[in-house]
Amino acid sequence: MARDLASQAPPATGTILAVTPTGLLTVRASAPADWSEGTPVREPRTNLSGVVVRVFGPVAQPYLSVRPRRTPTPAEGLRLVGATLARERRRAP
Repeated sequence: MARDLASQAPPATGTILAVTPTGLLTVRASAPADWSEGTPVREPRTNLSGVVVRVFGPVAQPYLSVRPRRTPTPAEGLRLVGATLARERRRAP
């Protein structure tokens, strides 16, 4: 049972470090992975979703630049710093 629940949990992507003045999220990846531009991500607590638009920095623990579907307000931005993003599972066609 517990194993089934764990397999359904979205894999962690990383921690939000900052919200840029243009509304992009700067994220530190939690581990090396197959990151590519266009990877969908979601912050489960606030249900904010977006896509990775840039991968940069060290290969072992890269930084991600994420464009949210909508720009967070300044208050939302403060609450997002320190939150964890998860890679969204793509739905089967």
